[in-house]
Amino acid sequence: MRLKLILPLFLILSPGILSAQQTVKEWFSHPALSAAAMVSGRYIPQEESFKASTLALLRAGFGNEKDQFKFTVIFDLPSTRFLTCEAIWQPLPQVGVRVGLQKMLFLTETTFAPYMLGMVGYSQAASYLGGYSNDLTGISSRSRDVGIALQGSFFPTDEGYSRLNYAIGIFNGNGYRFIDNNKAKDFQARLMIQATRGLRFSAGVMTGYYTPLEGHRPDGHHHGAEDLACRHRVSVGVWYDSPKCFVRSENIYGVSDGLRSDGVMAMAGWMFRPRLQLAARVDHFQRDLSDPHSGSTKADLCFTHHLTNDGSIYYSLQYGHTFYSDPNIKGIDSLIFCVNISFMRRL
Repeated sequence: MRLKLILPLFLILSPGILSAQQTVKEWFSHPALSAAAMVSGRYIPQEESFKASTLALLRAGFGNEKDQFKFTVIFDLPSTRFLTCEAIWQPLPQVGVRVGLQKMLFLTETTFAPYMLGMVGYSQAASYLGGYSNDLTGISSRSRDVGIALQGSFFPTDEGYSRLNYAIGIFNGNGYRFIDNNKAKDFQARLMIQATRGLRFSAGVMTGYYTPLEGHRPDGHHHGAEDLACRHRVSVGVWYDSPKCFVRSENIYGVSDGLRSDGVMAMAGWMFRPRLQLAARVDHFQRDLSDPHSGSTKADLCFTHHLTNDGSIYYSLQYGHTFYSDPNIKGIDSLIFCVNISFMRRL
């Protein structure tokens, strides 16, 4: 059955799967509302250029954390588009269903919201291979896609987390659009092993085909407009988070229309004083593994001052330098200033 038919059917049937103690009226009467606004500016001294960007999210979530059925909508005001529109039915911890516009499964870095990442902006690998603004396929969807996925967890602990978490699904492979533009579907999966409360290991995979934009073929070859292009991704990562520090790393390998690419990032942060955090990140991206001059390495250092105890209001100052493998391309510096405000309220 086509994905565009599954979502309406799921939403029509969903009230019937609510527990007998929870009526539809009660479910809709206590939404969790939140909003987040991030304003940033990037200055590159060598180019004497300044670029400002704004992220303003409105989120409405229906259903409590322990409810079997939950529904979440996230809308971005500057782009005037929905970033998330998903429904989750979790009758058992081991088996649940997530359907709609949602985060892609194979990548873990982009599951961190921009205002919770600890740095300003995602790594090169996430941007070029994770469906973000510079994705090599030309599909820019903030690492989101439309589909249906099974998810669940096994081996629960007394500390409130499970040792093994999984998600596996089928997606349109066409970004934000609920209506697909070809008959091909993408397969995505993620496996998370949690050794302790703060330490996790991840592995993800995506394989599928997409309809390339006119004149946008990453491999540089000429194909007919009806030809589909391959889009395959594999990722592995390690994640450690604690109240005082974090260490995160992820490696992504991708094939985009025959072009083989690879990227890796490592980042660490330390809350050296209450509300003051210092974080560093180094990431390398090789656009074409057959061309040694197609790589770039970026180093970032970010200072963040949390103005509130819960981190809902903060500002960041980040310096970065990009080195290029091509000796004919000079490295560039960047300065980024960011202000973030976010809040949540359950009515």
